[in-house]
Amino acid sequence: MPNSTIRKLLCGVSVASLLILGIGSRANSANPNSGQAQSEKQTQQPTKSVAGTVAAIGSGGTSFTLQVTGGGSDKDTSGKNTLNFVVDNHTQVKGQVKQGTAVTVQYQAMENGQLLAVSIMAQA
Repeated sequence: MPNSTIRKLLCGVSVASLLILGIGSRANSANPNSGQAQSEKQTQQPTKSVAGTVAAIGSGGTSFTLQVTGGGSDKDTSGKNTLNFVVDNHTQVKGQVKQGTAVTVQYQAMENGQLLAVSIMAQA
């Protein structure tokens, strides 16, 4: 008889543990922060790509102007288009980028209308 009592006790503890784990995982899935991450993914803009030459680099390296030959926002006096980009801590820079460097920029339009450079790759 003592063996059956021990089995019942172990079985009861196992079932109780599973119930507690199930409740804990439901609480995590109802976490309001996880919903926030999903809404951020939904509002994230698609990434676009453009190639051109770096015309100017802003003070502190937090922005730069790219001169492109087609499809831009503002035409300068030479008839070429320019795009202004901002750079943040997550921007990936591949190669040495300075004024006059030919680059390919992958970017996203932000809600405030600015263009955020996701990656900048210097052309060889």
